[in-house]
Amino acid sequence: MVLNIINVTKKFDDFSLGPINTIFDNNITVVIGSTGSGKTTLINLIAGILKPDTGQIMIDTIDITNQVIEERKIGYVFQDPSLFPHLNVYDNILFGLRKKERKLKEKITYTKKIIDELGIHHLLDRNINNLSGGERQKISLARMLVLNPKIILLDEPLSHIDPIGREKLRGELRSILKKQMVPTIYVTHFEEDVYSLADSIIILENGKIEQNGTFEDLLNNNMRSSSEFTEKILAVGNYLIGEVIYSQDNLTKVKVGENILYAIGKFSCKSQIGMIVKREDILLSRKKIITSARNIIFVKIIDMRHTLNMVDVYLRSTNLNLVARITKDAAEELEITIGEHIYAIFKASAPHLIRQENNLH
Repeated sequence: MVLNIINVTKKFDDFSLGPINTIFDNNITVVIGSTGSGKTTLINLIAGILKPDTGQIMIDTIDITNQVIEERKIGYVFQDPSLFPHLNVYDNILFGLRKKERKLKEKITYTKKIIDELGIHHLLDRNINNLSGGERQKISLARMLVLNPKIILLDEPLSHIDPIGREKLRGELRSILKKQMVPTIYVTHFEEDVYSLADSIIILENGKIEQNGTFEDLLNNNMRSSSEFTEKILAVGNYLIGEVIYSQDNLTKVKVGENILYAIGKFSCKSQIGMIVKREDILLSRKKIITSARNIIFVKIIDMRHTLNMVDVYLRSTNLNLVARITKDAAEELEITIGEHIYAIFKASAPHLIRQENNLH
């Protein structure tokens, strides 16, 4: 399934969106940007809540630009779950299905599968008013997923959940959404949502796409944004994604490109994990020193950026990009220049796990 946005524009009295040109495939795209940048307007256009002034919205080869909402088969989860208080959990989940669909054997099986994946079987007879924020949003997700949508839209679905519930649901959400294998667009203002969920990122500013690329590209490849919020996300550090090849006694070996790295923690072998390493946790050395740090990588300096009293040093090895942040004094002492090679060093405790996906093979 492919969602194609072609030259779409929408003008209001004080704001204009577009022209927007982008393609969404069967992955999770997280849309970020400042308040008022057009994030919700974009997904409301896709859902059919708004109609574009110009342009086309295509699902595969079908033009849905002027289709009514009911014909689009698009699932939409809002900030507020808006569940029906007079219905129990199970009846809320089934609400969008036609009566004849509820009795179909394949639909019953599929509904049970969604309920099991969300871990809400024990809630089915409960009253909506007795649920936590996280549980209510899971019911909202289930109600949307049982309709088997072609496209999934989520507009800040974790914003009304307490921090503990938000962290728990965030950890489960990527796995749930990836299993649907349809284009998923997730609008958020939480940095953690970006790190935990995104396959790709769209940065919207002033109604236009400022950046559009994979999660790794935007975090690792020197991208910039005019928004303080998105710049903070892009500057978080180094995103490393690799396959677990060994894990025992709380020490894990991860293959990242052609490099073998070490991280603290126990993970499933052959699973894929994503980790963030802060720029400040990477040391640079001209020589391969004796150290307790397990990760020592020979890298090429491809760029250097000076900010106040610090220098961001952009490094590259085979299929691996890193950024180290050192003081100007340290940079002068090392006498490093763009184009030469150096050792990047960090401890096994430096990588911070942000996602894990099991059974690559």
